[in-house]
Amino acid sequence: MGFVSKSALAAVLALGAAALTAAPAEAQKKKKEEAKVQLNDAFRTAAVAGETAAKAGDLATAKARLAEADAAATNDMEKFYAANLRLQVAQAAKDEAMLATALDQMIANPNTPADQQGTLNYNRGILALNAKQKDAARQYFQRAKQLGYNDPEYDLRMASLELGGGNVDQGVEALDKAVQAKVAAGQPVPNDWYNLAISQLYKANKPAETAAWMRRQLKDYPTPTNWRKALVLFRDRADQGRALGGSARLDTFRLMRETGALTDQAEFGEYAQLAQDLGLPYETVAVIDQGRAAGKIPASATQYNKLKTEAQASIKAEGSLSSLDAKARSAANGKLASGTGNAYLANGDATKAAEFFQIALQKGGVDQDEVNTRLGIALAKSGRRDEAKAAFAKVTGAPRNELAQFWALWLDAPKTAG
Repeated sequence: MGFVSKSALAAVLALGAAALTAAPAEAQKKKKEEAKVQLNDAFRTAAVAGETAAKAGDLATAKARLAEADAAATNDMEKFYAANLRLQVAQAAKDEAMLATALDQMIANPNTPADQQGTLNYNRGILALNAKQKDAARQYFQRAKQLGYNDPEYDLRMASLELGGGNVDQGVEALDKAVQAKVAAGQPVPNDWYNLAISQLYKANKPAETAAWMRRQLKDYPTPTNWRKALVLFRDRADQGRALGGSARLDTFRLMRETGALTDQAEFGEYAQLAQDLGLPYETVAVIDQGRAAGKIPASATQYNKLKTEAQASIKAEGSLSSLDAKARSAANGKLASGTGNAYLANGDATKAAEFFQIALQKGGVDQDEVNTRLGIALAKSGRRDEAKAAFAKVTGAPRNELAQFWALWLDAPKTAG
């Protein structure tokens, strides 16, 4: 996985003399016990020559002397020294296979200090992960954790293992722990971590979890690109379930417009046509003008000239929106008030829109989720933040409840368009 460092050698070398090469130092303390654990002359001669050659950068000689030391080793202490020499040579040669062998020997040797076992196992896991030995890597990492080893990248590596093995739930759970650790430390969570979780959950057909991670990403990275990804995935998923419909689709386009997530002529065109079909010519004209200003609708696209002309004719024929006010207030139910509020919202008069959406809710006979969504939008555009959030929170039915959550996030995000 791209979010985990692939440099096992760098990780091992970063342990420094105090971690892995401390073993010879530990052995130094045991010189007084050499009388009890004698090093035979053949081993001693080969090991000293090998270490001298390794420090001098003469790797060919170091490897040759190491082979002699291996052959001459007759007890665990000699094998312990040989493993440390192998580690030094492997580090100098940047040889991962030799590193793995050295770590295996040190892990198995009874003379290795117990407080180094966690570090050794963890770094052995890195090597196994790089060698695509996923089961072995998982075992080494888990053993290191059991031995008390703590590393900020532990959860990332476990996430890499699980996701690489197709275990989405376990992988995302591990990644979530890594995210929480970043937050607890007051550090920014990399945008790529969110992208990874979202892509894996989406592929696994987990829509609720996907949406939750997208909202988390938008809190930290409310960019037009991330808004577009979130809203397009939401729209497409709702379309597959045939649950979105023209009304909710319009409010999705409205949020895409506000967040700068409209990126091409087709989307501007679909939005403009939908607004016209729903009797909102003011919005049709505004969207076409914005698309042209953004360079997304070229002058040569004559179909939009025709659509704008039709919308302008509708505006002229309808006259002032204020002519609907009295009728909406006196109607038996809230349907006309809801339509009037939507027309004011399309016309850019958020204050009047909020007023008529509230009338619609009071009178009843309307789609509560639809009206509360639009009331929240109107209140947000009127600067009535807390009231807007309260309105969005009242939207409970799918898919509008998810759309309302995105609108609520927009309240807290920097405004990029609209």
